[in-house]
Amino acid sequence: MPGWTALYLAGDVALSAWMLRRDFRRRGRSAVIATAELLGSVCLALPALAYLDTDFAALLGDAARWCLFALGLLALGCFGWRDIRASLADPRTAWLPPRRRWLITALGPGLMLAAALPEVWWGGLALAR
Repeated sequence: MPGWTALYLAGDVALSAWMLRRDFRRRGRSAVIATAELLGSVCLALPALAYLDTDFAALLGDAARWCLFALGLLALGCFGWRDIRASLADPRTAWLPPRRRWLITALGPGLMLAAALPEVWWGGLALAR
Protein backbone atom coordinates (compact mmCIF):
# COMPACT_ATOMS: atom_id res chain seq x y z
CA MET A 1 0.00 0.00 0.00
CA PRO A 2 1.42 3.40 -0.91
CA GLY A 3 2.15 5.64 2.04
CA TRP A 4 0.05 8.51 0.71
CA THR A 5 -3.11 6.40 0.80
CA ALA A 6 -2.62 5.54 4.45
CA LEU A 7 -2.06 9.23 5.16
CA TYR A 8 -5.17 10.09 3.18
CA LEU A 9 -7.39 7.65 5.09
CA ALA A 10 -5.99 8.63 8.49
CA GLY A 11 -6.20 12.31 7.57
CA ASP A 12 -9.80 12.00 6.44
CA VAL A 13 -10.88 10.41 9.72
CA ALA A 14 -8.83 12.96 11.69
CA LEU A 15 -10.36 15.82 9.70
CA SER A 16 -13.83 14.45 10.40
CA ALA A 17 -13.05 14.36 14.13
CA TRP A 18 -11.67 17.88 14.01
CA MET A 19 -14.76 19.21 12.22
CA LEU A 20 -16.98 17.62 14.88
CA ARG A 21 -15.00 18.97 17.84
CA ARG A 22 -17.65 21.57 18.75
CA ASP A 23 -20.36 18.90 18.86
CA PHE A 24 -18.19 16.70 21.08
CA ARG A 25 -17.68 19.60 23.51
CA ARG A 26 -21.42 20.23 23.80
CA ARG A 27 -21.96 16.75 25.19
CA GLY A 28 -25.37 15.11 25.32
CA ARG A 29 -27.27 14.48 22.10
CA SER A 30 -24.83 16.49 19.98
CA ALA A 31 -21.91 14.34 21.11
CA VAL A 32 -23.82 11.12 20.39
CA ILE A 33 -24.65 12.31 16.87
CA ALA A 34 -21.04 13.42 16.32
CA THR A 35 -19.81 10.02 17.49
CA ALA A 36 -22.15 8.28 15.04
CA GLU A 37 -20.92 10.53 12.22
CA LEU A 38 -17.29 9.82 13.09
CA LEU A 39 -17.97 6.08 13.22
CA GLY A 40 -19.56 6.38 9.77
CA SER A 41 -16.32 7.89 8.50
CA VAL A 42 -14.36 5.02 10.03
CA CYS A 43 -16.81 2.53 8.47
CA LEU A 44 -15.97 3.94 5.03
CA ALA A 45 -12.23 4.04 5.68
CA LEU A 46 -11.90 0.38 6.72
CA PRO A 47 -13.18 -1.19 3.46
CA ALA A 48 -11.02 1.27 1.52
CA LEU A 49 -8.04 0.14 3.56
CA ALA A 50 -9.03 -3.47 2.84
CA TYR A 51 -8.81 -2.73 -0.89
CA LEU A 52 -5.37 -1.19 -0.52
CA ASP A 53 -3.93 -3.83 1.82
CA THR A 54 -4.70 -7.48 1.04
CA ASP A 55 -3.51 -8.68 4.46
CA PHE A 56 -6.00 -6.37 6.15
CA ALA A 57 -8.71 -7.54 3.74
CA ALA A 58 -8.09 -11.16 4.76
CA LEU A 59 -8.25 -10.15 8.41
CA LEU A 60 -11.48 -8.22 7.94
CA GLY A 61 -13.43 -10.79 5.94
CA ASP A 62 -16.14 -10.39 3.31
CA ALA A 63 -19.14 -10.01 5.60
CA ALA A 64 -17.45 -7.35 7.71
CA ARG A 65 -16.43 -5.40 4.61
CA TRP A 66 -19.99 -5.44 3.27
CA CYS A 67 -21.48 -4.39 6.62
CA LEU A 68 -18.94 -1.63 7.19
CA PHE A 69 -19.32 -0.31 3.65
CA ALA A 70 -23.13 -0.29 3.89
CA LEU A 71 -23.03 1.44 7.28
CA GLY A 72 -20.54 3.98 5.96
CA LEU A 73 -22.69 4.80 2.94
CA LEU A 74 -25.79 5.03 5.10
CA ALA A 75 -24.02 7.40 7.48
CA LEU A 76 -22.69 9.48 4.59
CA GLY A 77 -26.18 9.88 3.16
CA CYS A 78 -27.92 10.53 6.47
CA PHE A 79 -25.42 13.06 7.74
CA GLY A 80 -25.21 14.74 4.34
CA TRP A 81 -28.98 15.18 4.40
CA ARG A 82 -28.78 16.43 8.00
CA ASP A 83 -26.17 19.01 6.98
CA ILE A 84 -28.36 20.21 4.10
CA ARG A 85 -31.35 20.66 6.40
CA ALA A 86 -29.26 22.46 9.01
CA SER A 87 -27.78 24.78 6.41
CA LEU A 88 -31.18 25.69 4.99
CA ALA A 89 -32.51 26.41 8.48
CA ASP A 90 -29.49 28.55 9.41
CA PRO A 91 -30.73 32.08 10.17
CA ARG A 92 -27.37 33.56 9.15
CA THR A 93 -28.14 32.79 5.50
CA ALA A 94 -31.79 33.89 5.58
CA TRP A 95 -30.95 37.21 3.90
CA LEU A 96 -29.55 35.51 0.81
CA PRO A 97 -31.69 35.09 -2.29
CA PRO A 98 -33.02 31.52 -2.53
CA ARG A 99 -30.75 30.56 -5.42
CA ARG A 100 -27.58 31.62 -3.60
CA ARG A 101 -28.81 30.03 -0.39
CA TRP A 102 -29.13 26.69 -2.20
CA LEU A 103 -25.66 27.16 -3.69
CA ILE A 104 -24.14 27.79 -0.25
CA THR A 105 -26.10 24.83 1.09
CA ALA A 106 -24.86 22.53 -1.67
CA LEU A 107 -21.21 23.46 -1.18
CA GLY A 108 -20.85 21.96 2.32
CA PRO A 109 -22.23 18.48 1.68
CA GLY A 110 -20.83 18.56 -1.85
CA LEU A 111 -17.31 19.04 -0.57
CA MET A 112 -17.90 16.36 2.06
CA LEU A 113 -19.01 13.92 -0.64
CA ALA A 114 -16.08 14.86 -2.86
CA ALA A 115 -13.64 14.14 -0.02
CA ALA A 116 -15.29 10.76 0.63
CA LEU A 117 -15.33 9.74 -3.03
CA PRO A 118 -11.96 7.89 -2.97
CA GLU A 119 -13.06 5.93 0.10
CA VAL A 120 -16.34 4.99 -1.58
CA TRP A 121 -14.49 3.99 -4.76
CA TRP A 122 -11.86 1.92 -2.98
CA GLY A 123 -14.44 0.38 -0.66
CA GLY A 124 -16.58 -0.62 -3.62
CA LEU A 125 -13.57 -2.16 -5.34
CA ALA A 126 -12.77 -4.08 -2.14
CA LEU A 127 -16.24 -5.64 -2.29
CA ALA A 128 -15.77 -6.62 -5.93
CA ARG A 129 -12.67 -8.70 -5.14
